[in-house]
Amino acid sequence: MEKYVVVHLTTHRACYFENDQLIKEYRVGSGKSETPTPPGSYKVVEKLVFKNQGDIDFGSRRLVLSSDRTCLHGSWNGPVEGYVSGGCVRMYNPDIEELFEKVDVGTPVIMI
Repeated sequence: MEKYVVVHLTTHRACYFENDQLIKEYRVGSGKSETPTPPGSYKVVEKLVFKNQGDIDFGSRRLVLSSDRTCLHGSWNGPVEGYVSGGCVRMYNPDIEELFEKVDVGTPVIMI
């Protein structure tokens, strides 16, 4: 089964696809004007679980991408929607937990 995620940086939506069929759409936040989320094609290279709120708010899950400038992660404290992050794609914790279970290491993530 072919899986991939498309993140629409201007409409703040992440779309999860299986076999070219849209399965789920999530509301997300992206980088502020001074720290924009870089468009491009990436892959999930690591999946991390956080049980406790740390100094940096990655929420309960983080999908590390093949970029040193961005990732997809949850948020304990928000805000989530709009231009709110330091460059990452920020998601509500229940949403990143759901997406986390669906994607594998190697899953393409396209930021447009």
